[in-house]
Amino acid sequence: MKKLILSASLISVGLIGQAADPKIVPLQVRENLRIVYQVTDDTQHQSVNKGLFYARKLINTYEEHGITADQVHLHLVYHGAGIAAVVNDAARKRLGAGSANPNGEILVELMKRGVQVELCENTMQQKGVKPSELMPGVKLVVGAFPRLIDLQLQGYAYIKFE
Repeated sequence: MKKLILSASLISVGLIGQAADPKIVPLQVRENLRIVYQVTDDTQHQSVNKGLFYARKLINTYEEHGITADQVHLHLVYHGAGIAAVVNDAARKRLGAGSANPNGEILVELMKRGVQVELCENTMQQKGVKPSELMPGVKLVVGAFPRLIDLQLQGYAYIKFE
């Protein structure tokens, strides 16, 4: 008797037989989107830095849903071992991260789409990297944590990449 009741209940909620397509929750906020990524390492995903990969994916997803890149205000704040993602080949080699920076093309693409790529000045000094060794367009911030706090107090959603 219990099995029959359970089977009838499962059928009535659509768990047995044809499953209904799940409803996709639509995006509610469609303008002035504020996001900040904290990137603390140079983990690769599909041959580029994970933070950069997911920044492009985020912007593409928004565009697929009719939200233009000019409505997405995205900052990527790099510090710690993440510095290797935003420096030139010579600096990468000196940091022990390999000789060639695989992120050049995606950095240019993202910056053209309005993404701000920022590096902690403290990390740069601690690692012995000169400003001339940064990839073109990378901006320096006084410190990663003060920058992250500042952006969050301005209403930016925070995502951490490790």
